[in-house]
Amino acid sequence: MNKEIMEQICRLTPEEEQILYNQKKISKDDYTFSEQFIVNSKKLLTGDKQIDLRLHTRFIDFPEHGHDYMEIMYICAGSITHVIGKDRITLESGDILFLNKHVRHSILRANRSDIGINFILSNSFLQYIFHNVENNPVMCGFLTRNFEPDGGAEYLFFKTADCFPIRNLMDNLIYTIVNHTPDDYTISTQLVSLLFSYLSYYKDTLVNHPDFLSDSALLTQQVTSYIRQHYPQASLRERSEQVGYNPVYLSRKIHATFGKNFQTLVQEERLLVAEKLLRTTDLSVDEIIRTVGYENQSHFHHLFKSRYGTTPHRYKLKTQN
Repeated sequence: MNKEIMEQICRLTPEEEQILYNQKKISKDDYTFSEQFIVNSKKLLTGDKQIDLRLHTRFIDFPEHGHDYMEIMYICAGSITHVIGKDRITLESGDILFLNKHVRHSILRANRSDIGINFILSNSFLQYIFHNVENNPVMCGFLTRNFEPDGGAEYLFFKTADCFPIRNLMDNLIYTIVNHTPDDYTISTQLVSLLFSYLSYYKDTLVNHPDFLSDSALLTQQVTSYIRQHYPQASLRERSEQVGYNPVYLSRKIHATFGKNFQTLVQEERLLVAEKLLRTTDLSVDEIIRTVGYENQSHFHHLFKSRYGTTPHRYKLKTQN
């Protein structure tokens, strides 16, 4: 890893300084609004960020907690031990741990030389890259459980210390986020997508092998693949006929799996595509609205502003300047 970046991420944080000099425990208010200690992404993802990183807090046992997002920990140096239920998992330099949002875990005290990087990924970010893992049962199943409102607690532990392509990719991802490059969101999206693809390819790096071949995982593949390919005119009735389900039954299965109805999933996909087109093309806002399948412009403007906090025109100006 770049020496300057390593020095930057290894510096004592204000939280660590307090722990070392006058604080005996983690300040939960820095992480959560909940008494159950569910780390809230709004505390960590500032502004309109969909992905960010932070140094794992050292010099103290981190108490049991959960997250409202999927977390990835990457070990840059030393080692860090997680306790998940009855499992004790020690990550060493180069290793990667995926934790879905249903996991509760604690982390044993890390020393100054133990450098773990936590990546915070919003659900919107994960939905955007989901298509890269649709054909991989392990990664697809893992993300499916993460999206499910009542999904099981799952983790994936990868021993990637000797896998140079993955280590190089992780270094590039850290460099991109830390340096706030002009196209950091686009680059980060591509790098995380590539990470999922690499981990799918280098199957031998996966230590644990959970069974994700559930009905909900298969349904997720069927529905998300269809919506991604047909979002401008996606129809629940059409998809029902294709997979051989009654539309009412399929609608109930979709809501039970995603916690959302079919039309909401289509709407989210249209907004994701529209956001990308606004950010990366010269198409006008009106052209983009038609491209993603909306006829009512005022309805699209309302949905977009509710999702991104600004109008499509202002978003385009902001992201292309």
